[in-house]
Amino acid sequence: MSLNKASKPVLDASAVLALLNRETGWEQLQQLQSGAAVNAVNVAEVLAKLVNRGMPHAVAQAAFNALYLAVISFEPAMGLASVRFVGKDISLGDRCFLASCNDGAGWTSDHDLKEVAEKAGIPDLHFFR
Repeated sequence: MSLNKASKPVLDASAVLALLNRETGWEQLQQLQSGAAVNAVNVAEVLAKLVNRGMPHAVAQAAFNALYLAVISFEPAMGLASVRFVGKDISLGDRCFLASCNDGAGWTSDHDLKEVAEKAGIPDLHFFR
């Protein structure tokens, strides 16, 4: 499933991994899951983490697909929007996630993103743990 604009809520890679692995806070995310979206860059990040932990590619893809999350395509305009978040210790995945939150509420475990989001005018950032 692909979207041009983010629908609410938008999950970052840590949120998707929490859902998959039933990590702390996953129950809260599960309540949001049916209408949630994730940026394509963060999908790549999730799949890479799963494969790096020893999961075969096809199994990692199947596990992600089983979440039925909408995937937000990463278009050139989103790349430009992500530049607003360049800073020390802000990863590419985090920048892409924050760019995706322009049209939706963001969900992450990374409390370090709060100040960055506030400075950029993204008021709807939530933390699941």
